[in-house]
Amino acid sequence: MARPGGLSRIVKTGYAVAVTEKLFYQDPSLLEFDASILTYGPRGALHEVVLDRTCFFPGSGGQPADRGTLNGARVVELEDRDGEIVHVVDAALAAGPVHGSVDAARRRDYMAQHTGEHILAQALLRAGRLPTVSVHFGEETTTIELEAAVAPEEVLKKAEELANAVIRENRPVRIHDVDPAEASRFTLRRKPPEVGRLRIVDIDGWDAVGCSGVHVPSTGAVFMIKIVGQEKMRGHARIHAIIGERCIADYGRRIAMTQALSRVLTCGEESILARVEELVRNARERDREMKKIRVEQAVASARAAAETGRKTARALIIRGISDGAGPDYLQAFADEAISAPGRVAVAMDRTAAGFQWIVAHSLGAGLDLPSLLKPLLAQAGAKGGGKPAWMQGMGTSAEAAGAFADLVEEAIGRATV
Repeated sequence: MARPGGLSRIVKTGYAVAVTEKLFYQDPSLLEFDASILTYGPRGALHEVVLDRTCFFPGSGGQPADRGTLNGARVVELEDRDGEIVHVVDAALAAGPVHGSVDAARRRDYMAQHTGEHILAQALLRAGRLPTVSVHFGEETTTIELEAAVAPEEVLKKAEELANAVIRENRPVRIHDVDPAEASRFTLRRKPPEVGRLRIVDIDGWDAVGCSGVHVPSTGAVFMIKIVGQEKMRGHARIHAIIGERCIADYGRRIAMTQALSRVLTCGEESILARVEELVRNARERDREMKKIRVEQAVASARAAAETGRKTARALIIRGISDGAGPDYLQAFADEAISAPGRVAVAMDRTAAGFQWIVAHSLGAGLDLPSLLKPLLAQAGAKGGGKPAWMQGMGTSAEAAGAFADLVEEAIGRATV
């Protein structure tokens, strides 16, 4: 990367000797700044810029990097190269001073997420001795993977209560830049990284941990923490939490959904659950009735098809092709067709995605369907498998169902002469 005009210089900050002065550590609330270009160069269709000072946090400790603009060009990526903060922008910058503007909403959100995660991780330790294994700051939820197979619901409830109590108390969040030898004066939640200087985030009387992220000045700015679920991940429990102003947005979405459901279901909000349960019961009853009707139709169709089925020396081939009748119909047709000895069912059901098929027989050990039908599958663009007396599968083209049925019927006819 070229260094124009001999502008390269070393700036000594309170945290490290670096090319770029890290304003985001000095004052995380500072989101507008002016700076000079130290280095500039291409990165494909983009451009890399290193400034003498920046408010842009490059991402660290799991916390995503900032976004924003430099002289109107969008900052699409950030990288910390041994203290040199590289800004990747989507448009060329002219020579001269640079004005930077950090996306304030994104910065505030992730500061709250990160500080809230510290609060909640300590709360999980105190509520149920659940240490944190890893953290991920997502766009919708913050997740914490725990050193446990499951997190009991009563522990999560207690941890949430403890965390929100700390938020309401608005405890100060202090940053300490210390030598690793001084770390023993803090009760750290986890072993600190081995670095030249240690940056400790200290939530007054609650939690202390080595961390390179940016954080809110006091816990009140986190606003709220709500645990919304858990899942298993690599044998560990992973909990999902909504933190900060995301809680307001989530509450708004839920209120809008509740009100919409109330209008659609024509009932009060307090009756939504009962109304939905009633609808589900009714739908299940209708499904049972429809399945019963489909089965009855399939049985009647199979009996009618048996009257005109193709007879060979050893079998009666009963064929049926339906359109969108569904798997219950197909199964019932085949079952009825082979309900008597000496019968073969060739059943196809055409769908929007292709067709389903079943071929079955009641001929005993005298006919092995897999060896007979597998050579025919590719010709019809079909797949499937099964046992000697029952095979089923899918085809990719509804138009091929009839041709496949013809192939199967002819093959069975030759095998049962």
